[in-house]
Amino acid sequence: MPPTGSIRIQTKIGVLRDAGSYILDQAAKKSVLNVGAAGGVEYYLPAHRDAWLHDRLGGVARELVGVDIDKVGIERAARDGVEIIEADCQTMNLERRFDLIVMSDVVEHIDAPGIAICNLVQHLQPAGRLLITTPNPTHAGMLMRAILGRSLSVYYDHVACFAPEHVQAVCNRHGYHLTAVYFFVPIDGRNLGYRVRSRIAQTVGRLSPRLSRSFLAVIER
Repeated sequence: MPPTGSIRIQTKIGVLRDAGSYILDQAAKKSVLNVGAAGGVEYYLPAHRDAWLHDRLGGVARELVGVDIDKVGIERAARDGVEIIEADCQTMNLERRFDLIVMSDVVEHIDAPGIAICNLVQHLQPAGRLLITTPNPTHAGMLMRAILGRSLSVYYDHVACFAPEHVQAVCNRHGYHLTAVYFFVPIDGRNLGYRVRSRIAQTVGRLSPRLSRSFLAVIER
């Protein structure tokens, strides 16, 4: 008989000051697959390459493979000498496994998130980890808009939202292990106003993690 009732997170919940640094620490000297590697490439290349996650991963990983479905982004990266494979994480078979798979702000864009997670886990080494970051639907800004009766701020290409409990549910369904959940607030450095608002949001998130803008989930086989 299947379990009933509400999902409960079965692992520790923490707060990260800098999710990027955590991801890079996890990637150090490992074989890494970066899913959605071409995201934002038109901004990062060539002027802001040092802020591009894919480039930063390449600086610490033993081996890095990037995949994406964005043909334009892949071609743009290629002009700067960066190879990214055109592949759909929901269906691809790269015929190899990785120590670490990074799926940063991708799961909310795809049609079948559960299928994608299952397919990515099949690309993990036995002791490998899948890191997923995604916007947190209970963040303070979203709740405030709801309280004030305003429409919610949803990007045009976001088709799903996840709370950590949804990730736990996927893991329970398929026998995976959700080994950690970390809430965090990305710092928007575009100008002083954005930076100040990000710091305020970060303070709120430290006081009440569920009000943070994003979270990172760690999945193991």
